[in-house]
Amino acid sequence: MLKRGLKIILGLFVVLCLLNCKSICYGLQQGMGQLKIVWKAKPLDEYLKDKNYPDSLKAKIKLIEEIKRFAFDSLGIYPSKNYTKMYDQKGLPGMYVVTACEAYALKSYKWSFPILGEFSYKGFFKKKKAVKEAQKLKNEGFDTDIGEVNAWSTLGWFKDPIMSSMLQKTEGQLARLLIHELTHGTIFVKNDVQFNENLASFIGDKGALMFLKNKYPKDSQVIKSYLDELSDLQKIRAHMHRGALQLKKFYKEKGALKPEKEKKVQIHKVLDNMDTLSLNSFHKVRRIQALKHNLNNTFFTDFLMYREDQKQLEKTFNEDFGGDFKLYFDSLKEKYTTL
Repeated sequence: MLKRGLKIILGLFVVLCLLNCKSICYGLQQGMGQLKIVWKAKPLDEYLKDKNYPDSLKAKIKLIEEIKRFAFDSLGIYPSKNYTKMYDQKGLPGMYVVTACEAYALKSYKWSFPILGEFSYKGFFKKKKAVKEAQKLKNEGFDTDIGEVNAWSTLGWFKDPIMSSMLQKTEGQLARLLIHELTHGTIFVKNDVQFNENLASFIGDKGALMFLKNKYPKDSQVIKSYLDELSDLQKIRAHMHRGALQLKKFYKEKGALKPEKEKKVQIHKVLDNMDTLSLNSFHKVRRIQALKHNLNNTFFTDFLMYREDQKQLEKTFNEDFGGDFKLYFDSLKEKYTTL
């Protein structure tokens, strides 16, 4: 695995040499950062055989094996050797991701990477690097944000390990996350981040529910809790989509003006109005509202990147494929390829 990782980094180095120094430095930093995680990840058996490792976390590790088997055998996701080891984050974020967009339009800033294409986010394993990148773009007039990420797909370049923080999730959340990331390794469209993320989110939502229904009786509390959470998420997403449309209209009406104070009022209004939603739990809403003074356009462009196309995907799924997941996913695999 280490030799393969070094070969990959060497290959990236050769490609990047044909471009520019900044790309070389970034590519090497990310390659070495990912290799460090892969190198330090331990086989799952070591955790399962450790008498001092909590039984509750051992159960989550076994659950991940179940989710993988279901994803490969029942959903049609391409088999891989991902998630056969685990990296202990020791309570730290796995990666810091920078996003940026225009200050008075919901238009994401995009970074271009060799082979992979364009992305509307850029990851860093060192926080100071992320802060430097975000500050540079902020100085250029962009809205920026730095998010902490604990799961991502390397699209087959490495064997992705379980990140220890994943084990804190509920069964439904864990299934949704893993199926989302595994979908990227099966279907990936170059230069179309929004499609990739929206599709992975859609498959993650559907696949997780299918997994739980396959494992538990339909009236089980596990399924009820997941459906309640999914219902809340869908209502929050619909609200944010409406808010994004209102912001787009607001910016269009203002034209070349730069109404910073009015902009903040508009954003705060969208967030405050979340209190009108009929939800099973307001925990997620309160977390978002607590950050409202720091949120800017990137909050809405990030949402659109992952969720704007959900209605269209749902419509295609139901009308063109009759809600048959296998037919739907097989069609996608025929139409699109991985790297």
